[in-house]
Order: sequence, then C-alpha cells, then structure tokens
Amino acid sequence: MNLQPLYEVQERLEHAAVAGTGILQEDFRLKRAWEGLATLAGASPVFAKISAGLEALLEAPPEKRGGALLDVLALVDAVVYTQASTGAAGELEPLPPGVGTYQEVSYSQLRPLLEALTGTGGGRAAAVADIWKVHPEYFSDYRVLPALVKGLGDNYTDLADQNQKRLVRLGSVAVPLLKEGFDPQGGREMARRVAVLDEVAGASENDFYRAQLPGAKKEVRAALIGALRHDPSNIPLLLELSQTERKGDNRDRVWQTMAQMEGPEVECALLSLAEKDWGEAVDALASSDAPLACRLTAQLFAAELEPFEQQPDRPVPEEMKLRLSALTAALDWKTGSEVCRLYRRAAAVAATFTHLTTKNGKQVEVRFSHTFAGQEGTTFQALMPMVLTHTLMGRPDPELCRLALELYGQYGTDYLTPALTAQLLTQDSAGSYQWAEKQVVKSGLLKASIRDEAVRPLQIALGQLNWVETEQKYLYSRPRPTLDHQITWVYVPVPTLDPRWFTRMAQAKGSLDEVLVRLLFSREAIPALSDQVRSYLYQMAMTRSQYNRALEAITILKRQNWTDWTDFALKWVQKWGQNCYHWEILHLLDEMPIPPLAKVEQLCQISALVWDKKLKIRGGRWPSAEIQGKYSEWEQQAKMEGGTGHV
Repeated sequence: MNLQPLYEVQERLEHAAVAGTGILQEDFRLKRAWEGLATLAGASPVFAKISAGLEALLEAPPEKRGGALLDVLALVDAVVYTQASTGAAGELEPLPPGVGTYQEVSYSQLRPLLEALTGTGGGRAAAVADIWKVHPEYFSDYRVLPALVKGLGDNYTDLADQNQKRLVRLGSVAVPLLKEGFDPQGGREMARRVAVLDEVAGASENDFYRAQLPGAKKEVRAALIGALRHDPSNIPLLLELSQTERKGDNRDRVWQTMAQMEGPEVECALLSLAEKDWGEAVDALASSDAPLACRLTAQLFAAELEPFEQQPDRPVPEEMKLRLSALTAALDWKTGSEVCRLYRRAAAVAATFTHLTTKNGKQVEVRFSHTFAGQEGTTFQALMPMVLTHTLMGRPDPELCRLALELYGQYGTDYLTPALTAQLLTQDSAGSYQWAEKQVVKSGLLKASIRDEAVRPLQIALGQLNWVETEQKYLYSRPRPTLDHQITWVYVPVPTLDPRWFTRMAQAKGSLDEVLVRLLFSREAIPALSDQVRSYLYQMAMTRSQYNRALEAITILKRQNWTDWTDFALKWVQKWGQNCYHWEILHLLDEMPIPPLAKVEQLCQISALVWDKKLKIRGGRWPSAEIQGKYSEWEQQAKMEGGTGHV
C-alpha cells in the first residue's frame, strides 16, 4: 500500500497549523494530496474517515476551521505513527541474554546504592555495607550489577575490595560483565576481575585466562597465573613460566600456583626448586594445603631433623633457626599421614633445638615467634604443639586429632593444648569436659582448682572460641590469606560448652577471667549456669578498676539474670571513682538493671560525696546541669512506669 498521499496530507496540515487556517482555500498541494487519498479511502475505513475530515475542514466556515484542523491532524498523526518501522541491513540475530536478575524494586529504591557505588567522597563504603546487610538481592539486579563490577576499580581501596567479596558471594551471575571489556594491562581493577572469576568460575574460564595471559602485566598477570591452578592441563604452561618469568611477584606466583596442584611433573619441579632455592620452595609450599604440598613440606622438614635424630648432641647452627621458622610456618594447615609422622619425629628431637651454637661457639637459647607465643617467643619444644593446635582450629582433620591425643599421652603437658582442642572439636560438650576435668583439675584440702601448668593450654584452647548468636554455637575462626593477598575467614564449629566449664574458670584464681568473659559476653541466659559463676562475675565487676572492663561483667550478669544490684554503682564508684569521668559514671548507672528511682538515689549519694570532697572524679568535673538532666530523665521514666517520679 502506497502511503505517500497520507504523508503529504500530514505535511500540508502541519504547515497550515503553523501558517494559519487562512491559507487552506489557496493550498492546492493539500487538495492534490486529498485527491490522492481517495484510493486509500476506498480500501480502509480509517482512511475514509480522514478523507471525510479533510472535506469538512475545507468546507468549514473560517471561525470553525481551527477545531476541524486539529481534529483531522490528530487522526492523521495517529495513523502515521502506527505505520512507523525501523531496521538495519543484514541477517537477523537473537539478542544476547541479559546480565543479572530483575528485582521487583523501583529505580528510586536502588538509587542510594547506585550513587554510593558510582559516586565519590566519604561514607560510600558504609552506605553500601548497610544496604548489603538488609538487601543483598539488590546487588544482582541488572541495573546494579554493572556498577558493582565497575566498582572494582574504585579509588577507595576498601570499597573496591568489598565489591570484590560481594561479587564472589553473588556467584556466576556477573561472569559475562567481568569478561566484557577486559584489559590485561588494566591494573588492579582487572586483577580483581580475575580474582572473582577465579573464585566463581574456576576451570570453566580456563580458555579466558590463557587467552589474556600473553598481554597481561604486573598484578593482572599474577592473578591470571594463579587462576591456572584449576586445570591440570596448564601444568606444562606453568613449568614453562617457571623458567621464563623474571624473579619477583609473578615468578613467586607461578611456584605458589604449582604448589596448589598435583602430579609427578609438579613434584619434580618443586623438589628441583628446593635444591636451587630452598627458601622460595618453602614459601611456595606455605601457601598451599594440597596433598602434594603437605607431603613435600613434611619431607623437607624431616630432612632438617634427620641429622639430629642420628646425632642428638651435635651443635645446632645459627641458620637452623631461620630454617625451622620457615618450615613451621609452612606446616600450618597441613594434614596427612606424612605430616603426622613428621610431628612425631619433631616431638622426639624437640629438646635438641633448645639452644643453638653461634659462629664463635657460644651456646644461646633459641626462641621462635608464633601467634600463641608472647613477645618473648617460645622454644621449639613448645612451638610444634602450637602449630598443631593452630592447624586443628582451622582444619580439624580426624587423623591430626588422634595424633594430638597420642602425643599428649606420650609427652604430657607439652601437648595438652592440641589434645584439649581436639577433644573440644570431636567430643560432645559433656564428653570433652569430663576428659578435660581429669587432665586440668587438682583436688586440694579445701576445694578443687586448676593445675598451674594447665592454665595456658586452657587460655589458648578455650580463649580462641567465639560465640555466634545467630547459630547458637561456638566457633574457631582463623584468617587465611589467598593467592591474591586477600583474607578469607575459616570457621570451625565446636559443640556448645558444658556449663561446668564456667564453674572451673571461676575457680582459676583470676587466670581465666578474660576467657570467661569472652565466652559469656554474647550469650543469653544459661539456665544451668551455677550461682558460683554469677557471684564470681559480680565480684569481678566490683574489682575491675576500669569502667569499660567492669561494664563487660555487668553486661554478662544482666543477661544471666543476676538480681542483687543493691547500691552496686555507689560501692563501685566509691572504690574506683578516681579512674572515671563523670559521663562514665552516668552511663554505668544507665546500664544498671534497677528501677529509675534507685538510680536517682545512688546518683544523689554519689553527688553528695563529690560536693563534700569525699570522692574525687577523674578530670575533676561534676557538671550540675548534666547531673540534674539525669535526675529529670530517670524521674520521668519512673512516672511512665507508674511511680511518683520522686525519691
């Protein structure tokens, strides 16, 4: 159907709308277009209606032409719009699938998140974190996901790192966006993209890693090398890279990546590296807990011990400290039969390494650093149980747990910490307590108490636990660095502790107070908690001289339904007021679970002591207006609760 007459009618009517209806009678082009429309009018009712409208327009008196013009022009425009079309030359192809999900939320609801992800200035990281806590589903929305990926290059490093972690949590939904526009020389932003792909896609994107590697530089290259570990077919390429990469981060990453893999070629290469550069080989093995890495670490460690097994009294050279430090660091997270044999051999010769011999022949005590050791460090004899304990807290391997008990049975207190940790991990709450009670409690003439040599093992094994309210359980939590220098957390659950543990801690003469507070601070009421523990916590609160430390014990007592708060704040302030600012005393009273008027009464007594100069307050300030404000606040609370509002 030729619609050209219709378009000509539209053009002339628009011209008349601009120039005025007075020209209609002389507009021969309009009349000619109307005549051309006759064919269309016979074919369709709508065109017939347009033709009739034109006729009415041309016959209308001058004063009615404006309305008639608008009517027919509106009809013509409507018909013309229905005939519009668009297109392009070439074959038709299906649209690519969209990236992300669709969330039933308006743009205005997403706007704060988008502004935080794409804007500048402070406060954005906190805003994004707050939204993530409440609405993590927003981040996978197709309107947000591109901004989240782009946010990997945010100038604020902490926000960029958090964006990376969130993308990992979202899974594979962002994979197409992560690959789109990838620049292998693009710096840290592109390295983060690779890190996310590494986590969420693994071997499925191996072709992408290999395709990008030739042009990649610096941290992007290191990230791509690390991602090659997922596919064993990359071993020949990694072996080649171990020869061609220059010394530095990227070459280190090659060896660290191979240490994550299995196979005779990898084993041969790592052993060859150990002969050429022992330190680099041990560093590479330290980054992995793969079975091969576990075996090779044990072999290298055993090679250092063997001369001293054959000749226990031989001098220990100075460089042995550095080698043992590196090996014990590498032994962390390692499991397996060879590792267990290594622990047994190390325990047998541990005392040999108590002293080393300097170059001038002098004997000096050698001490090693460790997370569980103090600033002064620890002996090798104590270091090995610490390494075993630390490994169990992040990787409770059954064979290692049995080993811990075996070594405790053979060497006693040295291995009490890993044995206790193993029992906490493998036994139910009653079973682990009953076992521990036999090991750590001694009976006295008056009462039972904790053996002195058992205090430190208890501080470590119990003091590393954290109560997670949402899961209603205790967890060991350990940070673990990844190949791309990020930190992931490993959580290992422990059966809820038998309440008798807390009673034993209260009998430890203060040596387990910090552990007791840590274990109880976040817990709600424990029905089986003994009155002895509650009384002990009350005395702890009363004897803690620092306001914040006393408040910890008070918080626990409130949750454990302690009721005897008579004049507590007054007594505590009389004893420790010189350590407190006035606002700390007011906050302490605020936190007390006592009636508002009781707070007023105690504050009145404290104020009288201050005004009479019988009590000194830190900073010397006791502002009357602020004190009076507290009186009014608590009296108002009392009225709302049904009291008189007066003491």
